[in-house]
Amino acid sequence: MLLTPLIKRQLRIFAVLAIVSLGLAFIHYARVPAMVGVGVHDVTVDFEDASGLYPRAAVTYRGVKVGVVSGLEVTGNGALATLRIDDGTDIPGGVSAELHSTSAIGEQYIDLVDPAGEGSAGGDVLADGDAIPRDRAVEMPQITPVLDSVNRLLESVPKEETKAVLAQIDEGLGGSGPELNELVTSAGSLLTEAQSQIEATTSLISALEPVLRTQTDLGPRTRSYAAALDDVTAVLARDGSADLNALLEKAPDGLDAATALVTDLQPVLPMMLANLTTNAQVLSTYLPQIKQTLVVYPALVAKLQSAVNPRADQGDVQLDLRAALNNPPTCQTGYLPAKQRRSPRVTTTREVDRLAHCDLEPDNPTAIRGARNLPCPDSTTRGPLPSSCGISFRGGVWPETDGTVAYDLAVGRGDDSLPLDDDPDELWKILVLAPLGTR
Repeated sequence: MLLTPLIKRQLRIFAVLAIVSLGLAFIHYARVPAMVGVGVHDVTVDFEDASGLYPRAAVTYRGVKVGVVSGLEVTGNGALATLRIDDGTDIPGGVSAELHSTSAIGEQYIDLVDPAGEGSAGGDVLADGDAIPRDRAVEMPQITPVLDSVNRLLESVPKEETKAVLAQIDEGLGGSGPELNELVTSAGSLLTEAQSQIEATTSLISALEPVLRTQTDLGPRTRSYAAALDDVTAVLARDGSADLNALLEKAPDGLDAATALVTDLQPVLPMMLANLTTNAQVLSTYLPQIKQTLVVYPALVAKLQSAVNPRADQGDVQLDLRAALNNPPTCQTGYLPAKQRRSPRVTTTREVDRLAHCDLEPDNPTAIRGARNLPCPDSTTRGPLPSSCGISFRGGVWPETDGTVAYDLAVGRGDDSLPLDDDPDELWKILVLAPLGTR
């Protein structure tokens, strides 16, 4: 086939275009300009240990590849990596160079991280010839030292003692799968709640820092305590194992007896403790008056002795008495009216007005030393009741009853319809429970 001049010219043009295209593609993908330093600038990083880093490794900034590692050199006390970074990428001058893994076989790359997170706006950027010092070069933690430490830790654990501990744990926790499952479930719920209240959890963790710092300061004392505990445990294991085993064998019976005692004391014990709290609050409030009473009491006893002792042999006392009849008259204001008073022969119980007192003016001469002029604990005012001094106490706790229980003065117990328990082991309940049934 004959080629016309037109076809020959077209073939020549196609050949030239193909050669030019292939050349441009080769130059672009082979990064020929970067090889000769066109469109790139070099930055060095001083690493103490650059294990896993290799030439042509990627260099990234904010997750975007911005260059490659062009060279690695060994220095006197570390390794110097040369980074070839593409022009047109403004990287802050204060970045840190961190090593990260790209594969499971230990290949690493360099990630440039801006600690301030503000970018390069208005600040210096990395330029050709800049260097990142060692204090801003973060090496990749090596797994080999960690494995060596774990291996040494495992070798330091006594094998026989570990087997004994595991056997005892298996014996102690055997058959407690449901309880452990419930414990794990509760722990998961606790973590979920802590995550939902992340601010409160963070505040709690921050507040624990001083406590943990204190524990760190007490480290020597803690180690000394642990050493002393180890000595005590060794002595028990050597000399007192039989006694300790006997104690552990008898402990369940003792715990059962204690549980039965606490059960028998209900509801008396909780009510008694609650009422003792109220009594303690009253005593704490009136502590100055109690102290004054204790101070005056010896002098009062001495006065009484001075009246009794001189004529004790004759059977009388030495007193100087003066009679005063209804001068001033007795106080009746604030008490039960005279028409409502009962005969002393009536022994049935009735609700008592516990707040009854002489309700006269403070300057009234009648019963001037009565309850209405008692000094308040703070000594600023006077009043008959704690409420008159601005003090309030919580009420006592009483057992639930259908009403007021009559109190039998002859036998000193509640006159209820319950039969008397003749069991000697149960008689103490009558002594404790009967008074709680009266109010």
